[in-house]
Amino acid sequence: MIKKKSTLIAPMLALALSTSLYAKQYSVENLSLQKAIEQLSKDSNMSYMVDAKLLKNQKASNFKNIEGIEKAFKELLKDTNLEAVIEDETILIRKKRVHEKENSASNNLGQVEVQGDWIGNSSFEDVKTYSGARTIIDSATLNKTAAKNIEDALRVVPGIQIQDETGTGVLPNISLRGLKPGRSANLNAMVNGIPAAIAPYSHSSFSLFPITMETLETIDIVRGGAAVHYGPNNVGGVVNFVTKPISTKPSSTIKGTVHSADNGNILTDTYFRTGGFINDNLGLQLQYNNINGESFRDHSDTNVNNYIFDLEYFPTDNSEIKSNIQYYKADANLPGAQLPKDYKDDKSSSQRPYDEFHGKTKRASVTYKLNPTEDTEFYWMNYAQKSERRFDWGWNTSGSSFTPGTADSVRVADREIDVFGTEPRFTFEKANHKVTFGTRYVKEDVDYLLHQTKFSDGVQGTIRDWKIKTDAVAAYLSDTISLMDGRLKVTPGIRYEKIDTDFGDNLSNDPLADKRKDMRSWLPGLSIGYQATNDLFLFTNAQRSLKSPQVAQVRKDGDLAAELAWNYEVGFRYEPNSKFSIGSTLYRIDYEDQIEYVASTQSFKNLGETRHQGIETQINFKPSDNTQFALGYTYLDTEQLTGDNRGNQLPWVAKHQFSISSDYEYNKNKFNLTGLYISKAFSDSANTKEESANGQYGEVPSYTLWNAKVSREVKLNSDFTADLSFGVNNIFDEDYYFRGVDVSPIGRVAGQGRTFIVSAQINF
Repeated sequence: MIKKKSTLIAPMLALALSTSLYAKQYSVENLSLQKAIEQLSKDSNMSYMVDAKLLKNQKASNFKNIEGIEKAFKELLKDTNLEAVIEDETILIRKKRVHEKENSASNNLGQVEVQGDWIGNSSFEDVKTYSGARTIIDSATLNKTAAKNIEDALRVVPGIQIQDETGTGVLPNISLRGLKPGRSANLNAMVNGIPAAIAPYSHSSFSLFPITMETLETIDIVRGGAAVHYGPNNVGGVVNFVTKPISTKPSSTIKGTVHSADNGNILTDTYFRTGGFINDNLGLQLQYNNINGESFRDHSDTNVNNYIFDLEYFPTDNSEIKSNIQYYKADANLPGAQLPKDYKDDKSSSQRPYDEFHGKTKRASVTYKLNPTEDTEFYWMNYAQKSERRFDWGWNTSGSSFTPGTADSVRVADREIDVFGTEPRFTFEKANHKVTFGTRYVKEDVDYLLHQTKFSDGVQGTIRDWKIKTDAVAAYLSDTISLMDGRLKVTPGIRYEKIDTDFGDNLSNDPLADKRKDMRSWLPGLSIGYQATNDLFLFTNAQRSLKSPQVAQVRKDGDLAAELAWNYEVGFRYEPNSKFSIGSTLYRIDYEDQIEYVASTQSFKNLGETRHQGIETQINFKPSDNTQFALGYTYLDTEQLTGDNRGNQLPWVAKHQFSISSDYEYNKNKFNLTGLYISKAFSDSANTKEESANGQYGEVPSYTLWNAKVSREVKLNSDFTADLSFGVNNIFDEDYYFRGVDVSPIGRVAGQGRTFIVSAQINF
């Protein structure tokens, strides 16, 4: 028999920036499961549907002050074989398709599930008991702020700093905890748990970034070391970009956004999604995102097409298959850096007329999950991708190299990259232990070409023709030990990395020109989380992490080695009530060999030992039912510990970062105001203060940005809703810049000017 309670109007639940502290609280104490469901249904003003036979003789789990009805049902049903699906103001209680008992891995990342599962593993609730610094940005936050792209959305996260090169989001430069932001080379990014880099070991920099903001449901930022399960290249942490899940029933979304710069330049962002579960076992979904136009800079024409097809299939009650196919293509002119005098004349102009980017990638993945028993899980991830990317840039052969306005030739860097990876993992629980062990194999083939064409004769010459092959094998083991009735969790773990790379020079007949690099590294880790009281969670961790030498470094001069680091964290989260919360983390990164690219000599410099240390704090406060604030502060201190510049700060690092996000809701209108302050920084390891004539060196001034947005949801009829919004990015047109980037390393690169954003979305 199916029970159904009369439907009531569901209340609006506000979402905070980094936790769900501002939703309604729910509690259950000493009730049967049937009575608990009835109580939660009544408290949330939602109807429910359930087969009464599923609830017979079951007792509910007790809990207090859980924020949000979805999280309350997750807690209520955590020890059962049931799940709750909430849609159209109705709560459906049903048997789980796949056993979702948490399969803990080291550092609680198994609970975090950096896999992007559609059931909601990257959730706000998981943050509360995660043994490390972590922030989640959900789709509600992405939609309510005046962020132009992923870089803008990440700016307010503690510990993250951004250098927005394009204004279109096509080539982000993201820094975690003071690591160099160029091409996000120190970012261990995943999409739904699959490595996002075009070659995770040998080409970790994102000179092709196959992610667009409209396709995302959640961004999960796990700062600090996560080396045991998510190596390599994770010194600053792990960022998982979770795409929109397949809806429980067929539905569609169409969204159009127009960005208009002060000077009249237009950028459009068009998004379409359709799909859903066509029966209890099979779900299909198609997403398409197009970005077209230009930012406020000249020579910034951009066209991006991103197609994503998802499949989810439940062959049995205890197994699940997910598949993803993606085609991404981007073409963009790059405005590049300007000489100081040209910047002062017109910061929107460009002196790099030959700089371009072209890239495309085809990607496919299949994951299989099986729960043979309630205490075991087998998970197998497989992925393959074929990528091409090309950079063109103006070059001076007479010694001025990258200097804007001096080009006498064009250089073209072509790379074709094929990657295959497979990773099986097994987790079992026995007594107070959760043990996870797994292995990963990745094969990478990189064709690296560099051509040069002089304007004087039009003859193209080949400067480089390299072939790089990498075979990487990793194995890892961790054991989460629960003590003190589960309030204390201790997770030791270890990872072993075996990386073999062959470098071949097709232009050389010298056998000594070919090289082979073999690296072996043990990466241990330890995480501890303690629920001291119902309101206070304490954590600490220590992990060793690795970044292997990259393809661009191999033939350059310089003393290169694998970049190894120890990461340490200690922190707390305190949440006494639904009105207030605070979380803070002290961290330290000790580098053994940190590599820096020196553009003036076109070589890589081993800075040797370096240190990053600081504090990250996030405060959330809700003074009233329709007003809320989120405040963030980061202090970051860095130092070069060896070499000629011993005692100096590292370049590209701002010591202070403040952020504020405020939300106000009135009469179904939502208002958001976001502010960000970044302090000054140096642009070279010598800490040069005075600006050089070409703008390559010198301090980078501090800056403050303000963004605002108003949005409203309109119900058109029973089947259609519309979301309308208007926003302003960089309200006061703040004049700010950074120095140089990749193929344009000499001069100032202007930050994005004031931009007006109009958006309309229809859901049906």
